Amino acid sequence: MTNPRVVICRERIDGKLTDILDEKATKELRNRDPLTNEEIDLMIAEADVIEDNYFRLRVKALIGIVKKFGKRRSEIAPLERENLEVKNGKLLVTFVLRKKHKKGLFQYLKWLEKHNPTDLQKPLAQLKMDWKFWNETEAGYKVKEEKRTKSVDVNDKYAKLILEYLEFLERTYPEARYVFPSGVEVFGESYMIFPDQHLSGRQLLRLIKPLNENAWLHLFRESLGASIAKAKGRTLDAVYEVRETLDLENEATAFRYVRRFGVMEMKSEK
Repeated sequence: MTNPRVVICRERIDGKLTDILDEKATKELRNRDPLTNEEIDLMIAEADVIEDNYFRLRVKALIGIVKKFGKRRSEIAPLERENLEVKNGKLLVTFVLRKKHKKGLFQYLKWLEKHNPTDLQKPLAQLKMDWKFWNETEAGYKVKEEKRTKSVDVNDKYAKLILEYLEFLERTYPEARYVFPSGVEVFGESYMIFPDQHLSGRQLLRLIKPLNENAWLHLFRESLGASIAKAKGRTLDAVYEVRETLDLENEATAFRYVRRFGVMEMKSEK
């Protein structure tokens, strides 16, 4: 019988907020410890029983990418095949970071002056409230794109999962633009891809859920940050490495990882 607590938690992670009956179970899952290497290896073992070659290699490659690089699902979904290459014994992966930057109140007032000048007569408190709503529209923010290239030795156990999948993709779907192309099953017998479309972040999440009910993509990211903090302790070096590895915008988020998972070494006295 399916455990209702597990089902409810899964729906919460998927963003389905309407059917939650057990808030305690949801909180327990949200605050669970990072994934261990043993858990990840068990997920790979679960993937190995998938009969279809493409589906099996695809989900194992996804695990390899999130395990080694800790990227957000929004950064993995649009990853293009041309952004992965092997050079000098290294697998190089270039991710495109797309970060929203909300525009300021002055910019909102300038926008009103051009598009709806009568609203400038509103009280300041109302203008500030309208500005926050405006920030959620396309006009209220700008997206800044940056590229980050990461590398891993081709002999790394997780890199091998990625490379094996890429080789299969090249042989089977050479026309695919993306690493994880979108597609559809045809009469339950074959799979047809859409070469110029990619899976969404939510679809990527659904690939790994059957392998571990209590795992989700962002948890791999937390696990990578935690492993750095545990290895380096509560040091500035740990903060810097967490920030650079996870491509965080500022040190504050990196410091939270270090404070949560790092161990402070006390001075030895004799």
